[in-house]
Order: sequence, then C-alpha cells, then structure tokens
Amino acid sequence: MKNGTELTKWWAQTLVGDVKSFSRIHDTLYSPLYFYLFKIVKDEDIAQDILQDLFIKFWERKERFGPINNVKYYFFKSARSLAINYLKAYRPESLDPENHKQVDVVFSAEDLIVNIEVGREARQILAMALNTLPKRQKEMIFLRYFDEWNYDQIAEVTGLQYQSVVNHVHRGVSQLRLKLTENKKTFPRELVA
Repeated sequence: MKNGTELTKWWAQTLVGDVKSFSRIHDTLYSPLYFYLFKIVKDEDIAQDILQDLFIKFWERKERFGPINNVKYYFFKSARSLAINYLKAYRPESLDPENHKQVDVVFSAEDLIVNIEVGREARQILAMALNTLPKRQKEMIFLRYFDEWNYDQIAEVTGLQYQSVVNHVHRGVSQLRLKLTENKKTFPRELVA
C-alpha cells in the first residue's frame, strides 16, 4: 500500500477537484477497505455497497472534510462507522447488545498466516482459535497483525483509548498462544514461543 504521504498529497489534490488523485486513493484503499468491511458485514454485496457509498460521500463532501492528515485511517474509521450503522439498521442481532460499536470479525483459514508456511490443519486450528476470541480482541488482532497497524492507529479508528487497545491485543495474543500451545505438534516452534 502507498505510504501516508502520497495519500495525503492525493487528498490535497482531490480537494481542488483532481479526479485522478481521488481515483488513486480509491485504487489504493479499495481492496484493504473491502476486506475489512467484508469481515464486519460478512456479505460481499453489502461490503461493496458500503464502500461505494463511502467513496461517493468523500467525493461529494470533500470540501467539508478539508485537509486530512491520516487519509487511510480516516477512510477506515468512516468505513467502520458506515458498517456499524448498516448492522444497527438491518442486522442488530449481529452487534453486541451492550456495546453497539463492537463488531464480530470472523477469520477463515485462508485469511491467516499469509507469510508463514504451515499445513492446512494448522491454519484451521489458528482460524478456530481466533474465532473463539471476543469480538473486540479479534478486531484488534486483525488490525495489529494482519493490517500491521500500530496501537495509536487502531485507537484512532476504533475510538478506544490507547491502553485499552494494548490490553485487548495482549489478552488476545495470550489466549491464542495458549490455544496454539495446546496444539504444538501442528505449529512451527516460532509460532508458539
């Protein structure tokens, strides 16, 4: 993915009506945003519809947004908000009844271990282990380790305090380590150490 500086430059050019710059933002962010939204709404068409709405709103309201320092995170935060609003309106049962901003991110074996060579059984065990985590921990681990965001960025997108993000990630990793340790024979040593 392009670095934040390029996205910020393209957004500045978008503010003066440069369609090509906005198109570059779209091309750069579409896939990771789609993947994130799909994990939240669990429906390809809905994820695409939300994403289309997101880009239309950003284009039509660009003057209201003004300069944005962290374009990627602003788009992710906005996408997450639109997804939660969709779930509240059409599938309220999919949200945590106590906290309507908590979403359930579901992992498949294919989503996992992109750069690590492990067997099919190991991927399935890891996917099952991830899916046993509480919703918030799954989302934090997804953003931290699969999207490679830092804690500040995760806090910004999710609206949580920095320490809360750190705690969620730490607890999630601890739980995963415990589950993986139970299945040591399946995983390379460096994954469970």
